[in-house]
Amino acid sequence: MRLMTRYLLRQLFVALVLGTSALVVLLWLINSLRFFDAFINKGLPVSTFLKLTVLLMPGFLSVFLPLALCAVILFVYHRMILDRELVVLQAAGVSRWSLSKPALMLAVVLCAFGYYLTLDAVPRLERAFNQLNFQIRHEITRIALTEGTLTEVNDRLTVYVRARSENGELKGLIIHDRSDPGLDITITAARGMMVEDGGRPSVLMVNGVRQERDRQTGEVTFLYFDSHAIALGEKRTSSMVRVPERRERGIIDLFTLTTRDNVAPTFPNRFTESMVRSMRMEAHQRLARPLANVAFALAALGALLSGEFNRRGRNRRIIVAVVAVVLAQASMLGAANLAKADLLYLPLLYVGPLGTAALGVWWLTRYPQPGPRERLAPSIAGPAGR
Repeated sequence: MRLMTRYLLRQLFVALVLGTSALVVLLWLINSLRFFDAFINKGLPVSTFLKLTVLLMPGFLSVFLPLALCAVILFVYHRMILDRELVVLQAAGVSRWSLSKPALMLAVVLCAFGYYLTLDAVPRLERAFNQLNFQIRHEITRIALTEGTLTEVNDRLTVYVRARSENGELKGLIIHDRSDPGLDITITAARGMMVEDGGRPSVLMVNGVRQERDRQTGEVTFLYFDSHAIALGEKRTSSMVRVPERRERGIIDLFTLTTRDNVAPTFPNRFTESMVRSMRMEAHQRLARPLANVAFALAALGALLSGEFNRRGRNRRIIVAVVAVVLAQASMLGAANLAKADLLYLPLLYVGPLGTAALGVWWLTRYPQPGPRERLAPSIAGPAGR
């Protein structure tokens, strides 16, 4: 590999790693807000919290990586133009395609990595995320009742535990039950224990009081008990059916499943026409999205390397390239929504990346390669020559 290619490739790779790392951290912080309530109020373990937030990151990465690559190419090549590095290379006889080679190599590698993400990694991680989220939502025993705090088990139950012993015994229990629309129920107990009652996670309370208040009359009744159990969750998920979402299905299923197939092996309902269209859209979206890496790279290279190397003739092309990239990204999202209603719109998923790539190639091939005098003119004239 030529020294120039290695130098440009190193500049691009370092900038891409730094920029992508900052973007991933920002996306992780934004995404983690979804699970803060379960982490803070329901005692979700830190390991489970981190796993939930990390499992979705490759999906975001497959969308934002082409944008990051485009921004990195614009930044690195524009900086080298301002530093006259590319002017010197062009004066030495290096063609614009040779200057584009490192960026295109990186774009092809990221395109292949994007297909790995969309066709294999993202569906697997999405499946693991949905399965874990399903278990957390339906198995309250996976969520520890936090000592000294009010835990919102669901929209009708609030549990307070004063302390928890080493053997799992709960002390100082208060449970507020809003399941009955006509009653306010508050249960207090000295001791309790997490048990399983009829396949449901429950709290068995000992030596307590059940207080019921009628919301209409205000009448309060008390019931003293030696032991009482209250269910905190649904039945075990082993007896429940989780229907896989389209984002976690394999590419073959997305292309082959029809309205004659069941939505799940043990579930009698079949796919509707709308669900089949959504799956076809998802399949083509996975094929079209990685192409944006090469397409956006060509647009950025065409904006910076076509025409003469001067400050006056480049800004307009940079603005056009940025607008083209934004429109291509928006067109892919819009085409996906249209394809859910009619599969005739599926080809529009490829219009954005292919059109952006055509714009970049047209820029790079439209202007003739400068001759020897034109190559040397910018470096001889310098800023004073303009």
